Amino acid sequence: MTTPTLEDEVNGAPDHLSWLTRPLSAWWCALGWLAATAVFGGLTKLLHGPNVGDAVESVYSTWAIAHGHWSCAYPAGGAGNLAFGAPLYPLLAGAVAWMSRIGDSAPFPSTAQMGPHCSNAVNAMYQWSLRSNSIWHTLNIGYLSWLALMAGIIVLLRASGRGKCGWEPTALLIVACLPPVFMCVQYTFHPQDLVAMGFALAALGCGRCDRWIWAGVLIGLALMTQQYAVLVGAPLFVMTPRSRRVTFVLSGACAVAALSLPLAVATSGHVLRAIFVGTGNTPSFGGTVLWETHLSGAMLFVISRVLPIALSMTLAWWAVRRLGPDVLEPVPMLSVIATSLCFRLVFEENLFGYYFMAVAVALVLLEIMQGRISVYLVGWVALNALYFYPLPWGNDPVRGWLAIWTFQVVLVAGALVMAVLPLRSFIRSREDSALIAVARD
Repeated sequence: MTTPTLEDEVNGAPDHLSWLTRPLSAWWCALGWLAATAVFGGLTKLLHGPNVGDAVESVYSTWAIAHGHWSCAYPAGGAGNLAFGAPLYPLLAGAVAWMSRIGDSAPFPSTAQMGPHCSNAVNAMYQWSLRSNSIWHTLNIGYLSWLALMAGIIVLLRASGRGKCGWEPTALLIVACLPPVFMCVQYTFHPQDLVAMGFALAALGCGRCDRWIWAGVLIGLALMTQQYAVLVGAPLFVMTPRSRRVTFVLSGACAVAALSLPLAVATSGHVLRAIFVGTGNTPSFGGTVLWETHLSGAMLFVISRVLPIALSMTLAWWAVRRLGPDVLEPVPMLSVIATSLCFRLVFEENLFGYYFMAVAVALVLLEIMQGRISVYLVGWVALNALYFYPLPWGNDPVRGWLAIWTFQVVLVAGALVMAVLPLRSFIRSREDSALIAVARD
């Protein structure tokens, strides 16, 4: 019996894209990395980024960590109406801020100025940021989040047979141009989303190479950066070979514990809300299909947070039943992951342009694993940019007169179709190959 492989996908790719399979030297690959980095940074800067946006979710923690005030990195109550984000990005950004001496032009607030139990920490750090003009320097650290995403893409491409050839710089350049990607820094300042996606993609690459300890560690790091990574970790757990599941889970748990336990002690447990709840459970503009149902409380939590995870694990279980070990082939694996990430958007209360980042990246990589870039994906990206307008010049051309839920239905349905169809085609191809083998016997 034969099964479809990546080579089969390459052989079936359009002739005009066959040159992308030619090997590249290390120098040409590095040049592609630099070009993609320049495109991401240039687009972000050209479009008036980085924007303050939701920076309060990470900058106060970053400043406290950079100046050694660990106990005030996660003061109770968050920053006004916004909760603090998961701790890994502030830890990384805090290290960069410390090394680059951001804000040293003004003395950082003392423990006394922070107030008892850090009750005045946010206000004290805000006043300090005005005196030291540190906010803009801190926002510039967000550019580095691209490096994490780029590294994750490279790891996955090389583990899947698409690296070290023309597809590698092509994938990076395409992803760097995606509005939902650069909007994470340019518009809303959610660089942690890019970092989490980078860790998650690297985990998929390690799973492809049977390095399940590293896969678990990287998923743990992704979860400690942004909680949507559970929609990668949960189906990946189901797709993990049974003999390696304990290794995968334990390594991930160790990574989470190594980061969370010291911070929990230092912050009197306040960081735990950022780890286990995060920033995605605060309703703001609403307008989605789920929002229109007016659900609240436990039922809302179950539908918006638990149901997507359950659906993603069910899909992964079904794929394993149909494909067995072949589920870890690039196309079916990425198809399951892309569909899983779409489930989040189906059941969201709020919807913003950067929410589509993970889905957009997964769909681009899924197309590349099939040796193509379809016109449907290009149209979907263009439609996304039309509604979630990334340009700072002028008003949104569509969003002002069209309800969010209408575009949610169109965009998410389109993404689901593009995510699921490759899995269906792969299963059919495998079954056809099995029938041909039986007939020959």
